[in-house]
Parts: sequence; C-alpha cells; structure tokens
Amino acid sequence: MNKNLFISILSLLILLNSSHISNGQIIDNDQAHSSIKWRQINTENFRLIFPNMLESAAKKLAKQLPKMQRESRENLKVSPPKITLVLQGNHLTPNGFVQLAPRKSELFPVPSSTADNQEWLSNLALHELRHVAQFDKLTGKLKAPFFEQLAFALYGLNLPAWYFEGDAVQVETMYSEGGRGRLPSWEMPMRANILSGKSYDFNKYVLGSFKDNVPSYYTIGFFMSSYLTNHHGIASHEKILTDMRGKLLRPFNFQRAVKLVSGEKPAEIFDSTILELTKKWKQESPISPDDPNLPAKNSRYPSDYLLPQMDGSQEIYVLKYAPTAVNEITRLDSLGNETGVVKTGIQITPYFHLRNKEIVWDEYRKHARFGKQTYNVINIYNTETGRTKTLTKASRYYSPAFHPFRDEIVVVEVNPANISRLIILDSKNGNILDSVAVPDGMHMQQPKYHPSGEKVVAIAVTEQGTNLVEFNLITKDFDLVLPWGNQQLERPFYYHDDIIFKAHNDGIDNIYLFNKTTGQHKLTDAAFGAFNPSIATNGWLLYNDYQHNGYKLAQKKIVLSTIEQPKPFRFPYASPTLDKVQKDSLSNESTSSIVVKNYNPSTHAINFHSLSISGSNFESFDNYIPGIFWLSNDILNTTQVKLGYEFDPDIAKSHYSAEVAYKRYFPTFTARYMNRGMVGNAVSGNDPNNIIMFDYRDHHAIFEMSIPLSVYRRNIVYSYGFNFGTSYTKRYNTSLQLQNFQDVIAFPLNYQVYINRNSMRSKMDLAPRWGQNFSVTFRHRPFTTGSSGEVLSLRTNFYFPGLWTNHSLQLRFAAQKNNGIYLGTYDIPMVSGWGHFNSPIVHNTAMANYRLPLFYPDWSIGSLAYIKRFQGLLFSDFQNVDESLTPKSFGIGLSADLNVFRYVLPDINVSTRLTYVNDNTASSKIIPTFGFSYSY
Repeated sequence: MNKNLFISILSLLILLNSSHISNGQIIDNDQAHSSIKWRQINTENFRLIFPNMLESAAKKLAKQLPKMQRESRENLKVSPPKITLVLQGNHLTPNGFVQLAPRKSELFPVPSSTADNQEWLSNLALHELRHVAQFDKLTGKLKAPFFEQLAFALYGLNLPAWYFEGDAVQVETMYSEGGRGRLPSWEMPMRANILSGKSYDFNKYVLGSFKDNVPSYYTIGFFMSSYLTNHHGIASHEKILTDMRGKLLRPFNFQRAVKLVSGEKPAEIFDSTILELTKKWKQESPISPDDPNLPAKNSRYPSDYLLPQMDGSQEIYVLKYAPTAVNEITRLDSLGNETGVVKTGIQITPYFHLRNKEIVWDEYRKHARFGKQTYNVINIYNTETGRTKTLTKASRYYSPAFHPFRDEIVVVEVNPANISRLIILDSKNGNILDSVAVPDGMHMQQPKYHPSGEKVVAIAVTEQGTNLVEFNLITKDFDLVLPWGNQQLERPFYYHDDIIFKAHNDGIDNIYLFNKTTGQHKLTDAAFGAFNPSIATNGWLLYNDYQHNGYKLAQKKIVLSTIEQPKPFRFPYASPTLDKVQKDSLSNESTSSIVVKNYNPSTHAINFHSLSISGSNFESFDNYIPGIFWLSNDILNTTQVKLGYEFDPDIAKSHYSAEVAYKRYFPTFTARYMNRGMVGNAVSGNDPNNIIMFDYRDHHAIFEMSIPLSVYRRNIVYSYGFNFGTSYTKRYNTSLQLQNFQDVIAFPLNYQVYINRNSMRSKMDLAPRWGQNFSVTFRHRPFTTGSSGEVLSLRTNFYFPGLWTNHSLQLRFAAQKNNGIYLGTYDIPMVSGWGHFNSPIVHNTAMANYRLPLFYPDWSIGSLAYIKRFQGLLFSDFQNVDESLTPKSFGIGLSADLNVFRYVLPDINVSTRLTYVNDNTASSKIIPTFGFSYSY
C-alpha cells in the first residue's frame, strides 16, 4: 500500500515536546539505564515514577502537582483521569513530552545552564499538564485498552501543532510569574523580522525555513492564542474544543470551530495578530538604538557569532552557528576574515570560554546503549598544539570557566538528586580540587571568577525567581547581588569589582553593570537585544547585537548611565489575558501526606492500550498487509507486546501473530510467533515448464537479540552493534501431496556486525560531509539436512564533501559470496533498473551519486503544501566490477522537501528519477520512477 495514504495518520502520532527547541518523534524508542531503582508516589489523580536518587525533588513536585493540575485544566472545564508522570532524572536534555499510546508524560527534570526566568521543573510540568487537559477535553472518551492510539490520531488530525503548543505556552505563562510568554528573548526573532521589514506568511512561521530566521511554531502559536484570549476571553479555548469534540470527523473541524468562536479563520487571525504586533512593537522600539556592529563576512544565510571573546593579539573568538555548516569555534581578524578553530559537538546551551591559548566548553554525551542516560562533559582545546582533551567522563558539569591565572576551572554540577554545587576542577586532568555547597533549593548557572580568583559570581534560580549571587571561595559564604525577581539573567562576569550581565529590566534584553555603591547602569540600548558580554583588550564592551539575520558582533565604549532606570515599559502581548487570570489560591499539598513506595517495572510490563492497523508503529508501509494489532507498552518503554491478525489480499490468506520485545537490559530481545497462510509453487513431474501452485500453512517462530550502541564525540556520531537471529518453521496442511517437500526449517542462524562513523549534519546538509559505514552479515543453516548453505555479505557506504557547500558525494560498494540454498539470494543492494534486463549472477555492486540543493523557495500552495527545498541528483550504478567497470545504469533525479496541510510533521520528500539502463537486453532503456518518503 502506498505510504501517502497514511499521511493524515502519520502526521498525528507525534510526541508533544516542551523544549525551547521543538522536536517531534513518532514513538519513544529510548530506555533509562537498567541499574536505576525506581520509586513511585501514587495518589488519586496521578502516579509519579522516579529514580530513587530523585526522591526529594519528586516529593517537592508531588506537593505542587494538585495545584498545577487544577490550573492547567480549569479553563477547559475538564477533569482528566489519573495520569502517570515519569521523572527521567538521568536524562540531561531539558525537555518533556506527553503521549497517548500509552498514556503518560515524561519530564526531564535536570535544570541546565540555559537561562530562564523561573525554576525549570515546575514550569515544565505545568506546560505538559496542559497537554493532558487538551487530550482529555478533545478525545478523552477514547481510552485504553483499545483506543488510545486512535485518540492520539484524532487529536493530531484536528488540532494543529501551533495551536496546542501555543496554548500550553500561554498556560505556563498565565499561572506562573515567569513563562516564555514573558521573555523578550523568546519573541525577539519574530519582533526583529517584523520591524526589519521581513514579511513572512502563515505557512513559513508554522513550518519553518532553511534559508531565513524563523522562530518555531511555538512562538506564533502563543501569539495567536493570546490574540484569541485577548479579544474573546480565556474561555475561547474551551469553546473551540467543546465545538470540536463531538465532530472529530468533520472536515476542517478546527477552522470551523475557531470561526464560530472568534468570527475569523486561523489565517485571518494570523494576519490580525501580525498587525497588532507590528503596531505594538513599533511604538515600543528604542528611539535611538545602538548601531555598534563590527565588520563581518557577508553571508547569504543567517548566521550567529556567539559569545565573542578577544585574545591578546586582538583576534576575536566566537562560536559560529550557520545553517550551512556545523557549529564551530571560529577566529576573526580585525577585517572580519574567519578561520575555523575547532568544531564542537552537541551542547545543551551554546558556550565556550577563552583564556590565553586555551578554550574550554561543555558538551552533551550519551550512554552507548541507554539513550536516557546522558552526561555533560568538559572539553579543553589548546590553540597552539591543536589538541582537544575531554577532561571528564560520565559527568554532569555545566558552563566551565577558567581561573584567571591557575590551572583550575569552575563548573556547576547537578547531581542525580538534582542538587547544584560549584566544583573546582584541575584543568590538566579533570580531578576535583574543591567544591562549594549552595543553599537548599538553589540552582546555579554560568559561574565566572573574580580577577583575584577568590570569588565567583553566578546566576541563582529558586522558587523566588532569579538573582545574581557571589560565592567566597575561601570562606564558602555567599551574598545575593540583586533583589529577587523574574529577570532572565545571563553571562555575569566581573569588571574590576563591578559585575556586568544581561537582563531585560525595561522589556528588551540589554547589558547592565552593577556597582555596589551606585546600583545598576544600562550599558547598551539595543534595537532587539544585546547578549553575551565580554571585555575587549581596549577596555570596550564586546557583545552580541541581535538582528533579523542572527547574533552579530558589536563593540561599545563603557559609559555609565547617570539617569535613573525607567520602569518596564514593554509589557507582554498577552497582558490583557494575564490581567484577567485568577490564580489558584489553594496552597500546595502537605509533605506528610506523600507516601513513597518501590516501583517494579517487571510487575507493570503488560499495559494494553490500543488497537492499530500497523504492526511497525507506522515506521514503514513497504509491503503493507492489512491487519489489526493489539498493542501493549509499559510506561518505562522496556516491554512491548503485539497480538495481530492480517489478511493478505494478494493470496487470500490470513496471518496470526504474537510478539514480545524486551529492552530493559544491555541486549534487546525479540520473540515472535506467526501462523501464516502461504502459497508456493512446484515443478510437476519431469517437465520443468509445468508449474503448479499449492497452498499450505506454517508455524514460524523467530528469536532475535541485538546490541545497538551509539555515542557522540564532538561533531562525530559513532554507531556500532551486533545482531543475532534464528527461527523455526513447521509447514503443514499442504493442498497437494508433494515429493521432497521440506516441512521443517530448523534454526537457520543470522549474524550481523556493523560500525558507522558519520559527521553531524548542518541544517542544510543533504548527507554527512564525511562518513564511513561498514556492515558484515553471515547467514547459514547448520541444523537443516538437505538444504544447507551460507551467504556472507559486506556492505560499505562512504560520504565526502561535494564541490560546493552542502553538496554531497556518496560512494557505495557491496559484495557477497553464497552457496547451497542461498544461491539466488541477495543481501546486497542491487543496481537501479535491476529487473528490467537479463542479469547474470551478481557478486558485487557499486554506486556513486552526487546530491545538491537546487534552491530554497519557501513556496506556499495555499494550505495544501509548503515546499522548502528542491534537490538534484546524479547517479551511476555498477555491477560485478571485477568483470567490467562500465556503468550498468545511470541517471538523474529531482526531489522536493515539503509539508502538507500545515502539519509540522512528517517532513515529506517526493522524488522522481530517470534511469538509463546500459544493457542490450533491457526491455526499456529509460525507466522513470517515483519516490515518496517521510521522516520525523
């Protein structure tokens, strides 16, 4: 069945992420480490599951959850049934999601070095609980054990992602003193676009762009949700969902409901929102903003020159982000000429620190097997020797900063109990030299040394909000610098005995100086935002000035303002809504009422939740057979059970199946049983041309074991592993009496070993710039008499940079050797057009292709489709290269990357190829083919 028949379903089954960077996925495939001892808090309205080390943080959250549940659902007039929340305390990515099938929410509670205006976990939980309320308001009648996947599908089909995420951001802002809706930095990319004359349409703000700076759909969703509630009241969301819930199969259900409640279609609300934002932001713009940008290389696409720092030779080091290349620490001379220094890997927060000839930064890593066991390590690079050293392993360290003159580095550690402290490391070997405890409930961010090396300034985040705090490293005492508030403070450092930092006191992010005697002084007056300050060798302020095309370099003389700072004048766009909110006056639950018990994943392994038409979680529809499956997944994603029935219309036969997959420990195991109706053919008598068909059934049992491993090392991803499989087949009920019919195939053995090394891709890369991939497979039948044989195959794949930026050259070679029952079986990829010519036995194949981006149109075809990119392809295939180096086929291809119906996921690629078959036996020399693929 063609994949495009399933677009409407596939685009729905996504996880709802609450990160500042949205990521979607169709199913949660990762596990926590098998060594974790799990605990639970079980109440009438929720079950909270967490690692035993996280008990204190879990109790604190459990006290807050009843109040959060009331706030998240109150204005939707819904009372969701009990929900399971999992705290993944060993996963450092600041994120979270809610899903149905099975119904749960996972929260990644570890606070990072990313600046915010309030505590991380409580804000995350409030956001995700809003999604729970949305689910239950719209599709809550469809429940386990049969209909959770259907509920999830109907939810995604009816509600666009910009709406349900924008509504959740609005709720996190309404019922807290912080939230992204109050952050100038969060709205800044959109504000810069509008005030810089960059008029983008609805599709572009929802679906993004390769070539332009467009914030995620969370941003436009928040503003459009705020427009609704500003003009039509907080109850407008409840009215929309109430009108939709009984009409989930009605065409354009969401558009009709919005029109009924507001009198406008979503596209018209977008236009009205943009008009209001344009008027508001123009009125609030600084009268005479700074224009201090330094010379920089002209770039066709937006680029960021983050965290500028100057060395003794007056060269500037930056962390460069661009859509055409992976992140790299880059050196700029006085004319703006750029030289790459060292590529960084994945970072939770962009960061590095320079001292003389050394650069230090933190980097995200993962356990090779368990994807929810992650780390943050410290790397150090020497610009003279060109050597990079990873100082720590399996650590949870953030924001390293050099000591002014000693071989020491200060970092923030967040331990498995979610408790912060300052750590002093030896910069030569990563050993811990000292530590400084911080007050209970305080999370530290972005520390920097005093020039004397005796003090450290950092950002403090607690229930009270945010502040700057100084720690005396000798006495271990601390002092608060500012009054508590909900400022998004960033990058504090000492300037003599004063402190320079970023804040948004007047509603725009700017750089400030704090003097203990005279107070705060505003150093910049940015049009859109000023960030990441440091001091140049001439004593001037060096920083980032945000523009519509990225974070640019700026320099300004430090002049202390003498005028008293005005009160905030840039109020959030959602202020009319925020002013109407009546916050829950009830207090949090009492600690004494919280009971903690052990949680045993094995006793909760079976959890049937959905009937599904796909046995592969909608990951592939190649050779699809219609069927129905009953699915079970445990809450911790370690055990999956599938019971299925399929009917193959091509042969009019039914299949029954049962499968168990267990992924809790280092190897993963899969056992599958199938009872299949089959059709075979045989030669009648001595006449090879007399072929007769016959029916039979079989019992087919499969056992598989896998060890899938992958790790990150800077900008390189390594994946490697081992797979083993065997099966047992018993055939019966043949429709004919057959001679030499083999009714038992006992335990054929399959082995695979693979190792891959690929560079990470930039936003515009079509393939890894460098990649080496090897796979060896061996299959044989040692236990079956009369039908023995074996096949050994090697598959390789290599990637190289093309002639121009983001072009890619791919070379592939594969070979196999087979005998016995495996003659005529191919475990290697065949050439394009194979099957259209008379081919000899194939021993090896090779392929070369060249892929290139053609252009990035950002074309909107109404709400039907939005095309982001066109790609071109040149390819050539070779067969049995030991006999001939003449291409067996070659051709050209064209493809387009697009989204349909304003669905954020899946990302779709449609393609067409013309293949020329270079063989005299070809039935047709030119073969057109069409392709369709999707990704999440």
